[in-house]
Amino acid sequence: MPNPEIDPQTVQTPSGAVVWGQSYTAEDIANVETVNRWLKERNFQKASLARLARVSTSGTSQILSGYYAASPSKQLSSLLSAMKHADEQAEQKSASAVVETSVFRLVQMACDMARRYRNFSVLTGYVGTGKTFALKYYVAHRPNTYLVEATPAMTHQSMARHLARMVGFEGKGSIADKFEHIVSSLKNTDSLIIIDEAETLKPSQLHLVRRIRDVTDIGIVLSGTEHLSGLIRPAHGQFDQIRSRVGFWPETVRGITAEDAAALVQSAFGGEEVHEDVIARLFAYSRGSARMLAEGLVAALKEFRQGRPLDTKLVDAVAKQALCLQSLA
Repeated sequence: MPNPEIDPQTVQTPSGAVVWGQSYTAEDIANVETVNRWLKERNFQKASLARLARVSTSGTSQILSGYYAASPSKQLSSLLSAMKHADEQAEQKSASAVVETSVFRLVQMACDMARRYRNFSVLTGYVGTGKTFALKYYVAHRPNTYLVEATPAMTHQSMARHLARMVGFEGKGSIADKFEHIVSSLKNTDSLIIIDEAETLKPSQLHLVRRIRDVTDIGIVLSGTEHLSGLIRPAHGQFDQIRSRVGFWPETVRGITAEDAAALVQSAFGGEEVHEDVIARLFAYSRGSARMLAEGLVAALKEFRQGRPLDTKLVDAVAKQALCLQSLA
């Protein structure tokens, strides 16, 4: 029965006349129909979709039943996004399925902030948390976005050449020629330059990046390990001019969350129900590393499972025998 505290409304939908909470808009009702139809067509568990979307299971059940007291629009958007990513994974059969973890969302926010306000965003995180994957996704889905993967061997000259080629410079020319081409191509556009592994940059390269930003008036994202903060953070240091232009600089990401782990594991196993104790065990073994979880533990489980039940005994066996991980205390 509908919650008596919710002012009900009866709406005719493709599935028949349904009583909905008053907080539902016509768009919300259409989206609920879409989600319920998708679950039925794919024989996908409601709890599994909730985990992928990072929406509570109970909340998802209430939303899809029409009894949610508040506006369900935000949660429905997350559910629809998770459905899209699940379909992409099924089509591509890719091990790199998109899961909107907290790190993924943080990266998208950092990029959007730098682009919108035409300044610097600084992203730092421990190795394996998923920063690079999220950056590459952003580049692939947003035009006028340029990704530079820095290396210790890169000089400011090679960086200038690389950027110039990315914006269409062909032929030979001096560094000054390449800089002028970069400026003319990017100035006063909505472009964004992302530099990954930025902790390997030298002062001359950071100076080049700052000059490009100042002259072109575009956004720059610097992404790297926790060591990047040590280059830029000191006040009145050699990188103070960049520090003063940073508009978004969240705390260093030390690892994925338990919710992130649940979403990643659920994505890997599709609509199959994965018990909470299995997810908790996998998260404990991963020690906050999305890479260890997805590319190590989950990949090994799928390889060596061979029809056995997906339980903690199997997780322990695979962790020990396939990955040489120490048993959990």
